[in-house]
Amino acid sequence: MIKFKKSLSKIISDLEESSPRLKNSLLEISPVNFCINIKNHQNIYIVIDTDNSNVSFEEIEHQFEINGSLFELLKVMITKKMDKNIIKGDVELAITFFNIIFNSNIDLIYLIDKYFGSLPAVFTLAVTKKLFNTSEVYDDIKYRNIRKRLRDISIRLDRLEVIK
Repeated sequence: MIKFKKSLSKIISDLEESSPRLKNSLLEISPVNFCINIKNHQNIYIVIDTDNSNVSFEEIEHQFEINGSLFELLKVMITKKMDKNIIKGDVELAITFFNIIFNSNIDLIYLIDKYFGSLPAVFTLAVTKKLFNTSEVYDDIKYRNIRKRLRDISIRLDRLEVIK
């Protein structure tokens, strides 16, 4: 049996750190137990609870199940539109859960910077600006300026480390 309790807790903690609204929203509906059934792959069982979050491949009782191909699930993540036909079980809870995730404004640039470094974060920011044809990704100007300055400092520190 493979359990990812510490990893999932760390990921949820990082997501909550990047999106302050996420923690309060998850507390309102927790605990959430669900299964992701990707065609031609082993089922993934996920429990999201304040202190007992876990991911495993061992079957557990779940409130809803997401069934679909990898392509269908990626489409849901990209478009942020949940197809009710791929949900079995408590459809209302599933829709609520995914709306919380989709509307939490998770700062992906921050997470990419934290896990992969400043260069991939800057690259992702540039690609995001080009794809969405916008000069700004964030709505709040002060927040955006602070993030920009932190990225600039991080890039300068990386350059100094290379020179050493």
